[in-house]
Amino acid sequence: MHFTHVDNLPAILGTGRLIADSCVGGHLVTEVGSVDIKASRRSRLVTCPPGGFVADYVPFYFAPRSPMMYRIARDHQAGKIGLYPDGDDPLVYLVSSVDRVHRAGLPWLVSDGNCASVLTRFSGSLDDLVSMVDWPLMREISWNNVPDDQDRMRRRMAELLVHREFPLELLAGYSVRTKARETQLRRLLRSAGIIDPYVAVRPDWYYGYTRREVRE
Repeated sequence: MHFTHVDNLPAILGTGRLIADSCVGGHLVTEVGSVDIKASRRSRLVTCPPGGFVADYVPFYFAPRSPMMYRIARDHQAGKIGLYPDGDDPLVYLVSSVDRVHRAGLPWLVSDGNCASVLTRFSGSLDDLVSMVDWPLMREISWNNVPDDQDRMRRRMAELLVHREFPLELLAGYSVRTKARETQLRRLLRSAGIIDPYVAVRPDWYYGYTRREVRE
């Protein structure tokens, strides 16, 4: 699951691909990532082929409601000055799968946790993918650290990292928080010539959702 601000989609759809942070330059209309985290990813070495830095890869999480999205929602609720102000409501999930990436022959890696952590390991092996990702934790709503496991947050931030570019034809679909965002997204997709895409409204993939939103 890769998420981006809805305002970035016209440029993304126009190029037909997601591009790694180190290659995209200043082309994002709305940047939701924090400056400090992006800087750390530009200097964090990847320890297996094809190598380079974490910022040379397009990132995908294995679960919604990531700690990164929580930070975005929390900063919005706190009204922090100088940071991205709009919260998680305008964010759109672009969803794919490891199978699609692997079958397409794209160079990819898996991390077993937060790529900024010195504890995190990398691998390009499908066998390692099974063991390195904490799959039960990916299915849980809560990922906070607890007294007998102080590493849950790091592991929840495991990523699939696709080297340099990810073609949009490998997407399985898109997810948004509300019906209004679905309408907006479908309009953008039609303008880009994408007919009948799979778009799901999943408020439970976001923070601050209500049970009523989920029922609707």
